[in-house]
Amino acid sequence: MPLLAQTYDFVGLVQDGERGEPIGGAELRTPDGKKLGTSQSTGRFEVQVNNRRAHVIFRKQGYKDLDVDLGELPELIDVEISMESSVQELAEVTAFTKRPAHDPNQAQSMEELEALQGMRIDLNDHLRQLHGVAGMNEFTNDISVNGSRTQDVTHYLGHSRIPSLRHLDFGFPGNQSVLNPRVLKSVTLSDNQAKGPVNQGNASALVYDLQDGDPEAIHGDFVYGSVDRELNLNGYWDGRTYLVSGRLLDDNSLGNLGSKFFTTPKDARIGQSGGCKDSTVTCAGLKDPLSFTSGDLFIGTFKRDSTGAFSRHSLVVLGDDFKVQEDVGATLEDAEARALVKGHQGAWLYSYESVTPSSSGDWEWGFSTLFRDYQDAFHDTMTTTNVPDWYQYGINSTNQVDYQLGDNKRTDWQAIWSVQYSPASKTFGAQPSYGVELEYHHQNRGFYDLPVDYNNLQTIKLDAGLATILYRLRWNLPKKKGLDLSLGVAGGYDAPFAGDKPEILKPLPLASLRYTHPLGDDNKLFAEAAVRQSTDFEPVGYNTVHTKSTQSGEVLFGGDGAPLNSLRYAWSGYTRWYLDPLLPVPDVFWNYAETRSSDYARVSGGNATLNWLPSHHVGLGINGSAIQGAYHMKDGGTLPWESNRTMDVVTNIRFLPRSDSLFSFILTYTVSNDRPLYEYRGLWDTTGTDHPTEQVAVYQSTTFPEVSRKRVDVRINMDLKSHWRPLESMRFFFEADNIFANYEGTLGGWLGGNNRRQRGWTRPGDANGDLQPVVTRGLGFFIMFGVEGRLKI
Repeated sequence: MPLLAQTYDFVGLVQDGERGEPIGGAELRTPDGKKLGTSQSTGRFEVQVNNRRAHVIFRKQGYKDLDVDLGELPELIDVEISMESSVQELAEVTAFTKRPAHDPNQAQSMEELEALQGMRIDLNDHLRQLHGVAGMNEFTNDISVNGSRTQDVTHYLGHSRIPSLRHLDFGFPGNQSVLNPRVLKSVTLSDNQAKGPVNQGNASALVYDLQDGDPEAIHGDFVYGSVDRELNLNGYWDGRTYLVSGRLLDDNSLGNLGSKFFTTPKDARIGQSGGCKDSTVTCAGLKDPLSFTSGDLFIGTFKRDSTGAFSRHSLVVLGDDFKVQEDVGATLEDAEARALVKGHQGAWLYSYESVTPSSSGDWEWGFSTLFRDYQDAFHDTMTTTNVPDWYQYGINSTNQVDYQLGDNKRTDWQAIWSVQYSPASKTFGAQPSYGVELEYHHQNRGFYDLPVDYNNLQTIKLDAGLATILYRLRWNLPKKKGLDLSLGVAGGYDAPFAGDKPEILKPLPLASLRYTHPLGDDNKLFAEAAVRQSTDFEPVGYNTVHTKSTQSGEVLFGGDGAPLNSLRYAWSGYTRWYLDPLLPVPDVFWNYAETRSSDYARVSGGNATLNWLPSHHVGLGINGSAIQGAYHMKDGGTLPWESNRTMDVVTNIRFLPRSDSLFSFILTYTVSNDRPLYEYRGLWDTTGTDHPTEQVAVYQSTTFPEVSRKRVDVRINMDLKSHWRPLESMRFFFEADNIFANYEGTLGGWLGGNNRRQRGWTRPGDANGDLQPVVTRGLGFFIMFGVEGRLKI
């Protein structure tokens, strides 16, 4: 006789998210269309599901379909469901989604992230609104979560861990995430080690969930703008969703932007008045100083059934080729090209994930594999006269000097497999789960050992097998209290097939304990202590790269809530400790041995997030952080922590003049103050023998100890409905960035008139040849515009 499948009661109230009124007649269905039940006139519903992690679709005419993941709910009884009206079809972004709280660990839908700032081409612009996220710099992949470094944050596409891939990742306009925000459904910042992905590094994991398909139509959108071109399609056929997305960056527009804010105009550099605008001067210039091609393709498909089981395949392909030249001619009449940076990136990423529920428990699987070929070469901007010795070393003729700072090649092949099992039975009254993640990473690093040998390409081959094991317990205590516990270990094997010295990596413990305490119905507090770790390939000596594990401990506390239906907030504070952390490594001369070291680092800070949505007409979002930390150096003293910010704030104000307005206005103000910069000393022996030392020593830059950035941006959207199918709606957008770039008044420094950023590196022509940051003007006044269209077939 077959056993009966376990069932779960799902009971609650469905209501209008704007007015709070009960909704009767709302249908509850499974993702494959099976009807589970209908809400009563009082809004109450009571249905049964056969899986604790099932998805339930709420559907009612006049409202947007709502997909509820039961696995994300702490309880299935007395659940409040809020549905959003679809009557105002002007544009989905003109209606603000109401949520009972601002839980930082809850999934943030792209609709919510777009509501206050509009859809952006770079995913990092949306991540900047997440509580605890800070430390972002112009045209870089830098990101900090609760004071962490960029490499401390892991990334997951659903259940599969993936690397963070960026286009034009060398401080150039157009640097953006390969993941297109338009194909995502939500983003979750998971910093609770007892919940979410197995590997959360030394800080957290960012989890990206893809869109679902519509069984009744093919949806899509296109963008034709001054910066990028893209086409995205989302279809549903035979129970399976298909996603296709293609993007191409516009080289003319970004090249123009780069010529203003990446390279230095020749007439400004050599200081001749009149310059190339003077008709009496015959000016020579470069024909094509900035050239690049950059684009990506995403293809994905997944299927989910009524039991909650699903599987997903995703493929990302990307390509970048770039060359940025500057005219270093000594006069306006002479043009001499020098490539500041040039390189190539080609990569593909495949991931597979699945969830298999059963009466005994649920299995979650994830697998990803990556191949990436990357190359970059950096050059100095020194003049052609008085060539320093370190650029002539080993070369007979100064005519051959091209001021190379670094020429690197890197090939990565990476495979990651992860699995989690959540049994239906409880342990010690808690919901248990088991997680395992295995990783194999092979890397070839090629480089020229400058300035020792300009012609002989050095190659380092290395690999590692890594493992993370985690056991979790989650207690749902009375009165909505919660207690989460995790225990685990991380270890691995260094150089199993490549490298010099195979060895077992020292196992490092993992642990966390988080307590959540409610304050009434709409507010709560939490406190957490955790031990974490992360492992990666790191330079550890001259021409040497090894697998290095770094352990950290943290204490985190905070709260969130919604004292009013229109007001949501979150706050948190933290202190983190790192044991034996690696010091900041430059993009060039990374193969030189670092002579300084740190025995520990400590960083503390706080975060605050506020969303105020009093009406359809206006909305305010503020996300701010302050980070202060330091490396404690073994030779005495300290070195500023690389994510330090005395103030890091982004503020978005959205305004719609009328309920039926075609126009919406978005004002964004960004502050990022006092990011530390570093210099590297001791590259050249000046005691009389004049030769490279093959060593560096990192210090805070004496010329530019810190840089700060402020910006005021304005975006205007005009939304129009279309009567021509398959075009459903259109949006014309206009964006002006850093509108006060040229303002030099008293408030200019706070409005964006005095921005600075690090563009690259230089070895000035003094006696020491130290490696110092090149600091140039940040983003100036820049205009973007274009049209977005939504398709429905």
